[in-house]
Amino acid sequence: MKDNEQFLLFLAVQSNGLHSLLKISTAKISKELGVSQQTVSRKLRELRKADFISLEASPSGCTISLTKKGIELLRFQFFSLQKLFQQGKSRVLHAKVKIGLGEGRYYISRPFYLKQFKKALGFKPFFGTLNLEVNQAELAGFASFLTSVEISGFETEERSFGKIKAFKVLVEGKQPAAIIFPERTAHKKNEVEVIASLNLRKKFGLKEGSKVSISRA
Repeated sequence: MKDNEQFLLFLAVQSNGLHSLLKISTAKISKELGVSQQTVSRKLRELRKADFISLEASPSGCTISLTKKGIELLRFQFFSLQKLFQQGKSRVLHAKVKIGLGEGRYYISRPFYLKQFKKALGFKPFFGTLNLEVNQAELAGFASFLTSVEISGFETEERSFGKIKAFKVLVEGKQPAAIIFPERTAHKKNEVEVIASLNLRKKFGLKEGSKVSISRA
């Protein structure tokens, strides 16, 4: 990592959470990293200028928090390192079908989403999602091998619709599809939604509890 990225990672670790506030002095950072306070102050200014952190300084110390841009930078580094250490491991995600609430049909069928899905994924999705239960650790490892595409959110007179992150995959090794992660979702962290150009349940004769394999497209 570059110096500023390493410095950002240090701040994230010290704050005990990506979304936590860190109250710390430049003297303490200087002691922990073995650099001068002048270097610490310069690094903090550089990170703030690059919009990786928000920074408030006072005579008693600094209050620091990571911005969305800073968190995304660390997330990118995490996935890059994960790819490196997981070379040779399975690139297939094993999942189990879970009956959903039927909300996917409503969101997927929005025209603004449909247009973007067609352009980014190469297919117009069937109006419905296949809900799957997965192992969180396996999902994180599997996702590290994939490249995501972002579907923009939008607003109507009635409400707003959030962004969606999508990953191209193959269901049962042959059917083009995509795992989607809506910005706003009621699903648990071990549940994912999959979309395709057709009804995946009917194509593969799936029911609740059926086992499904997801692989890279």
